[in-house]
Amino acid sequence: MTTTELGGGPTAAVDPAHEVDARILALSRVLMVGLVLLATLRIAWIGDDALITLRTALNITHGWGPGFNATEAVEGYTHPLWFLLWVGIGALSGQWILGVLGISIALTGSAVALIAWRTTTVSRLIVVTGLLLLSNAFIEYTTSGLENPLAFLTIGTLIALTLETTSTSSGRQLARAALVGLTVAAVLLTRLDLGVLILPAVAVHLAHMRTDPQRIAALVTAAVIPLAAWFAWSKATYDAWLPNTFAAKRNLDIPIGELFVQGIRYLWVTFASDPVTLIALAVGVGATFALGDRITRAWAIGVLVYVAYIVWIGGDFMVGRFLAVPVYVSVFLIATLRPLPGARAPVELLRVLVALVIVLALAAGTAMAGQLPVALSASQTPRWNVDWNINGGIADERAFWGADRAIGNIVFNLALAYTKPDFVGPSTGASMGRSLREIDKAARDWPTTAAYIGKPIDVAVFCGGLGEAGISSGPQVHLIDDCGLTDRFLAERTFTARGFQWRTGDFHRAVPDGYVDAIRADNPGLMKSPADAVALAVLWRRIRPHS
Repeated sequence: MTTTELGGGPTAAVDPAHEVDARILALSRVLMVGLVLLATLRIAWIGDDALITLRTALNITHGWGPGFNATEAVEGYTHPLWFLLWVGIGALSGQWILGVLGISIALTGSAVALIAWRTTTVSRLIVVTGLLLLSNAFIEYTTSGLENPLAFLTIGTLIALTLETTSTSSGRQLARAALVGLTVAAVLLTRLDLGVLILPAVAVHLAHMRTDPQRIAALVTAAVIPLAAWFAWSKATYDAWLPNTFAAKRNLDIPIGELFVQGIRYLWVTFASDPVTLIALAVGVGATFALGDRITRAWAIGVLVYVAYIVWIGGDFMVGRFLAVPVYVSVFLIATLRPLPGARAPVELLRVLVALVIVLALAAGTAMAGQLPVALSASQTPRWNVDWNINGGIADERAFWGADRAIGNIVFNLALAYTKPDFVGPSTGASMGRSLREIDKAARDWPTTAAYIGKPIDVAVFCGGLGEAGISSGPQVHLIDDCGLTDRFLAERTFTARGFQWRTGDFHRAVPDGYVDAIRADNPGLMKSPADAVALAVLWRRIRPHS
């Protein structure tokens, strides 16, 4: 059967049934992205750790220097590319909170669209949509102000590029290799330890190109140039190659056995409160090993190695945070597995029904277990009390901050008057308990300066709530982070503990005698220990522009 174009030439006829199937599939893809975005918007929030990055971004754009504290150049963030993105969005729009929430939602939608448009059947779309929506780890960290949305998109792009096997011209192959290299750099600059996850797949991809040294050179060059540029800037600006958070979290004297046990506890608490995350990881990795090819199995190995790495470092205090990216990769792998035979109706209709039953069963099962997924409940109260003997200080971070840190706190209170000053000294205690709309206003009202600040107007010690205290106290207050994330002097002091008397991510150091006075007076000689005074003076010459 043929049809005739206006010019008179014959063309192949379009199969009406195939055209209908294509339209249903396209509609299902759009619906998948829309549902995830709806859930993301519904629970969009900002965590306290993200405000540490925000204060640094505000300082660097308002003349206070490139650090969390105006007096010191310290890289207190772990996600350079995310930091630069936040700086750009805030500087261009003036919307530091709504801007980052908006870009988080856009990045998440793009990352989910990569999965949707790699999925070739409606039944598979239903399964992957259900797994993403019912995974608390994924949904909760589609926003939060942390780097996860950018990690989703950069890793999703890398997966799509490494799965592409279409033969092209030599020039296009070189361009694609360079694009892979740039994407590798983007992943590493989003968060350096994501290299653990992508390494197996990148190694297999390079092995596939082993007979084409030009493509390998293009990939490596494209990856190295942005990485070298960032590390050179970091060394010149912060006098350090790696973020200060690396020393704060790895300069530890804790038995490796305790870290391992705490890592297992992190998985246990995550899966006990979020069982679909475990299911998504298990199904994604298991199905890929059973049905995948060499490159998809390499990605599955990356997921396993990354989860093992999370256990090795002792997990985190935010439930699910470090498992959000592995869930995304696992679901992507499920979407890209080769389709089973008999994809056309009525077989596909039966598979759609089975897929719907599976997703509904997962939702019902979690609800009956008392763990209704947050995409459905949008709960704003913690699911448990943090207790050292039960969950090792692992917190339900999004719910801990509750409605005060949700996007609705801004959107639903636009007409309310502001009753608190933007900036309050931390010694009064009034800098804490700020809502997201108050934090948003303080960020938009951040003052500018062209003068170096040697002596802060106030000094206080914080770890928990450091981000909130940093925004609400303003740039002229110096906050000593006794966990060391933003304090290089303390990060370089080894944290020692035994018997699980510690919390992952919050490794409190003892503040040396005289340290507060030394910062307040801009005089390291006020340290009680002569050795500390010498060490602090040497450090300040490196990280204080006028010392």
